[in-house]
Amino acid sequence: MLSFTLLNCFYTVFSKFVIILLVITVLVISKNKLTNGSNLSCLLEFPFIVGFSVLFMFLLTSSYDFFCVYMSIEGLSLTLYVMAAMLHTGVVSIESAIKYFSLGAISSGILLFGVSILFGLVGSLDFLEIYLFLGNSFLYEPVLLELKFSLLCIFFGFFFKLSAFPCHI
Repeated sequence: MLSFTLLNCFYTVFSKFVIILLVITVLVISKNKLTNGSNLSCLLEFPFIVGFSVLFMFLLTSSYDFFCVYMSIEGLSLTLYVMAAMLHTGVVSIESAIKYFSLGAISSGILLFGVSILFGLVGSLDFLEIYLFLGNSFLYEPVLLELKFSLLCIFFGFFFKLSAFPCHI
C-alpha cells in the first residue's frame, strides 16, 4: 500500500508562510503585465497555474520520503513548463518550453535512477530509514561505492531541476 509521508512542524509551516508571501508578491507585481496584455486567456489561466504550483510547493516542503518528493517536483515542473510557454505568440517562448520539458525529462530519469539504486540498497524510500542506513558505520566497500553513485545521481538530478551551477546551461 502506498502512502504519502507528510511532515508538519514549525519549519514547514514557516516555509509555507514564506511561500504564500512570495506568491502574493509575484501576483501583485505581475498584475500590471497581465492586465496590459491583450491576451485574455493568459489573464484567466495564470492564477490557476500559480495556485497549482503553490500546491506542489506545499507538498514538497512537507514531504518526508522520496516518492512524495519526486511526485511534487514533477507536478511543480509541469506547472513551470506551462508558465514557460504561456506567451505563446513568440517562437522563443515555445522553443524554451520544449527545451525545458526535454531537459526536465532527462533530469527526472537521472533522479529516478539514483533513487532506485538507493531503494535497492536501503529497502525504503523514507528519509528516516535512509538516515539510519547512512549512519551505520559498518558498510562494505562495494555498498559504499553504489551509495556514492546513487547520491551523485540524486544530487545531479536535483541540481538539474533547480538549474543550479553545474547544470544551469
